[in-house]
This record gives sequence, C-alpha cells and structure tokens, in this order.
Amino acid sequence: MNVLGICVSHEANASIFIDDVLVAAVAEERFSRLKMDMRYPKNAIEFCIKYANIQPAQLDCVVLVTENDFPEMYMVNRIASFSVDDFIKEQHEYWKPVIFDKKSVNYLKIFSDKICDNYYDLSVFLNADMTPEEKSVKYLQIRMKAIANHLKIDESKIKIVKHEHAHAYYGLYAGPIRDKALVITVEGGGEYSNSTVSIFDNNRLKELNFTKKNHLGHLYKFATLILGMKPTHHEYKVMGLAPYANKKEVDKAYSFVKNIFKLDGLNVGINEGPKDFYFSFLKKFEGCRFDGIAGAVQKVVEEIMAKWVNHCCMELNVSNVVLSGGVAQNIKACQVIGELDIVDNICVAPISGDGSLSIGGCYCAIDRDFEKRKLNKSDIKPIENIYLGPEYSIKEIDDAVFASNLSQNCKILENVNNNFIVDQLINDKVIARFSSRMEFGQRALGNRSLIANPKNAGMIKKINDKIKFRDFWMPFTPTILKEYESEYIINPKKFETPYMTLSFHSTDLFQQKAPAAIHPADKTVRPQILKRAQNPEYYDLIKLFCEKTGIGSVLNTSLNLHGEPMACSPQDAVHTFINSGIDILLFDHIAIVRE
Repeated sequence: MNVLGICVSHEANASIFIDDVLVAAVAEERFSRLKMDMRYPKNAIEFCIKYANIQPAQLDCVVLVTENDFPEMYMVNRIASFSVDDFIKEQHEYWKPVIFDKKSVNYLKIFSDKICDNYYDLSVFLNADMTPEEKSVKYLQIRMKAIANHLKIDESKIKIVKHEHAHAYYGLYAGPIRDKALVITVEGGGEYSNSTVSIFDNNRLKELNFTKKNHLGHLYKFATLILGMKPTHHEYKVMGLAPYANKKEVDKAYSFVKNIFKLDGLNVGINEGPKDFYFSFLKKFEGCRFDGIAGAVQKVVEEIMAKWVNHCCMELNVSNVVLSGGVAQNIKACQVIGELDIVDNICVAPISGDGSLSIGGCYCAIDRDFEKRKLNKSDIKPIENIYLGPEYSIKEIDDAVFASNLSQNCKILENVNNNFIVDQLINDKVIARFSSRMEFGQRALGNRSLIANPKNAGMIKKINDKIKFRDFWMPFTPTILKEYESEYIINPKKFETPYMTLSFHSTDLFQQKAPAAIHPADKTVRPQILKRAQNPEYYDLIKLFCEKTGIGSVLNTSLNLHGEPMACSPQDAVHTFINSGIDILLFDHIAIVRE
C-alpha cells in the first residue's frame, strides 16, 4: 500500500508509506517555524508527497487521524500561540465558570485576539449555535473536504482513524516487538478515552479496556502550569527539575497527590479525585516549594504507572510492554517500568505523543490491509531509519550562507575533515552539525544537533547561557557508540534505545568521562545508542573523538534556540548560529567558524 497520513493536532504532522515502508515524516512546525503548530500541515503533506516522488492519484488511501475534535482550539492555534498568561486566563475565564459555576461560555469571545488564519475556513464556528457534537461533525467534514481539494482526490479515498488507535498502532509497529505484548496508551485527552489497554497476540491487536478517568496527563499538565510553565510544552522541564528536590519537600507536596489514583481493573481511575486539576491543586500546593511539587508529581506518576503495568502484565501473562501517548514521553516513569521484574522488554517509539499520529494512522491502515489479505503482521516493518525529513543541496546551503553575509565576521572553511572537527570539540568548541536529512521527532540524533565535549562539565553552563537560553536545571544528553553502551549505562535487560526515549542509570566510569551529558542530580542519562549503520558519518566522527580522548560519546542536543522548532533548512541553521554563541556551524562541505 501507498498511504499518506495526516494529523491535525498539536505538532500537526504528515507521513507517507510507499509499499508499506515509511519514507518520509515531518511536523508542520519545521516549515512554519511556529513550535507546536496545530494548523493543517500543508507544507508537511507536500514535502512527503514530493519526497516519495509520486502523485496523489497513486495513493491507495489517505488517513486522517482523529474523528471527533473541537475546532475552537485550532482557530486560535492554542498550543502554539498561547503564553503562560493565556493558559491561566483560560482557566479563570473559561474552565472555572464551566466547571464550578455550570455556565455556558463562548471560548472564541475570550480569545478573539488569537483567531488566526488556517488552510481551511473555520469562520462558520464563530457565532454558530451548535452542540459540541454538531461542531465535531462539521469540523470533520471541513477537514475531509480540505484534504480532497488540496490533493485533488475523491473523499472516498480518505479513511478516518481514531486518535487512540493511531497511538496504539504507532507504539506497536514503530518498534521491533512482534511477539505477544501489552500495549498501553496514556495521554491528556484523546477521543473516547485518555487511556487504553490492548494486547497484541496471535497476529492481532485487541483493545481490552479504555477509560476517561486516567488523569495522569492532566495532573502533570496542570502542575506544569502551576509552576509557571507552559502545559503541553514544558512537562519535560518539570521532570528534569524533580530529582533536585529533597525528601522533605517532596513528602510535603506528595501528601496532597498520593491518594488521587487507584487501579481500576486493567486501567487507572480516580480514588480521591479533586473537582478539577488546576484550582484544586493551586490551593493544595500553597506553601509547597517548586522543586518539591515537581518531585511529588513525578513520584506519584512513577508509582502508579509501575503498579498499573505490573498488574496488567500479571493479569494478561505478558512480559513485553509497549507504551504510547503523551505520558509515555516521561522517560523516568518508563525507566521505572523497565526495571520491573515482570518486564522483559519495553518499547517507546520516538515522539510517542501526537507528533507521531500520522504514522500511527498509516500503520493502522496497513494492519487492516494485512488482515484483509491474511498476511503475517510480523512482516509490518518497524521504523528503521529516523532521518525522515528534508535534506538540502550544496547550492541551497551556499545560497543561505551567502545571503547571511557570514563571511564578514567568520571564516568559511571548505572540505574540513573529522580531524579538524574533533580537535575543535577537544578544545571545548560547540559545534552545530547540519547534515543530510532531518530527524523525525523531538530529539536531535546527529543531523540537526549541537555537539560538544561531554568531559567538561562547564559545557552545560556554556550551552545554556550562550545558545539554548534555557532553565539552568535541565540536563543534556549523550550520543554513545554502541560498543561502549555496557561501559556507560546500566541496562541489564539490553533494551534497545536508539532514539533517546528511555533513561538509565549511568556507570561510575561514564560519570567520570562525560559529566556534561548526564543529569547532575540523579546521574541518569537519556542516551542515543548509535550503531554505525544508522548514521555512518556521525558515527565515524564520534569514533575519531574516542580514539583521541578515550570517550566513546559526545554531548548532543537539538540545533535550535529555546522556544523555536529544531532547525530544518540551512536558513534555520544560519539563523540559530547568528543569534547564539555557537562556535562552528558545520555543513557537509563547509564549516563556518566564528572568529
């Protein structure tokens, strides 16, 4: 099958499978340069079709993920455009009257200044007297018509996949597990649930349980807002902050959250639930220290997730675990689950949140096609190449560099070799590496990366102060060569971790060799374990660095400024270089060295 997947959600995205192989996937934000862009992914769709070198008429189907949705949040591009103040305003002026006072409130009147252009016309909803169900049906019709008009195809080619189903099929098929497996989705909100439990067995994925009462995502989301950070953006900051808290501060805040959740059959429900997850906890956490709140929320999520997975594995007699949905991006909770005695294997695919739903929708369509043709679903191919985005020609790169006038203040060196680059790393230069195709997902994996010497702990402050401009407590991550994995991380079950989706405890040796690439508080590490076949040029660079330093790893973080999407084009890379303290901007054929 040739399948195009489309997801209009936060991090709106598109992907394409040709002959059941994933060949391209990208988020709209990389082209629009608006982080977490929720609008119709026109640019992403057109890139995927162009890269696949086909015409829309050659597609067997187009998959649209999420049937029932609410147009208001897309009309204001909510996740992308809202500030912390906007999210707080939303709580006070919309949710508080709705939840506590049972009032009917016009969302678009509150945020009329946020209404933005979209690919399709949503003005019908401005003053519409519709029920939520009628709005959802109308919004689906508008999206389907827009896809048909954009691609010049008949609407009958467009198939709808439920939000949760796309998460589940993505989690399963994007990874390598094809034996019997527990498949869990857990997120802030889907369509009919915020959590599902399924089993993959005998060549079929079967949903066993779903609920709307699993509010793990909501707890983390609103704790993020209470701490003054953007929900659906900065939950990772709360997770990074949590290990710094001492036991006294954690216990103080933990007393208010420890009894919220309980196991409810195969899922998680509410035990002592608050009326809401913002105002109730704003009051409860009064007097609690910020790091204690982060530590307590992280602790309760880890505890209930581990208890839940352990229970499901026992009940269903399964030891392989697949996690998907936004909460699966909590790498510390995934680490605790992976350490359970009952778990033999755990898989969390790259960007398990909504940014991968277009791929999940395609996998769902392929699964149904295999079912229809009675094919073995073990033959459905996992993601084997994560470099699924655009690449650029030498001319396009040279044009971007020339247009920027960088030669006035920088040296432009041609055909630099790895010896030069490694020597610069050893001399504590921060290098922006822009090479070949862009990575899919939120993690830089070598081709749109900032790389640096992990030996120098001072690199954390240098990169934060001069380049990333981000919170001081956030750790950086390493790329580790596969042959050094056992020396650097504690991974007794040999979990595969090529995409930075799992965390591990680091060894004493790695703490000595790479203090800049581990979490300073708890010494954990979220590594990219790199095999040469996955990215030969990047691997060879690190291999030479190892030969000269004895360290089989480099510090690796994304090539972007804080608050901006990862660099996609040469212009993006040049923009990041000009507006930061990056020492060297490295393309495949030239290096731009700041004088």
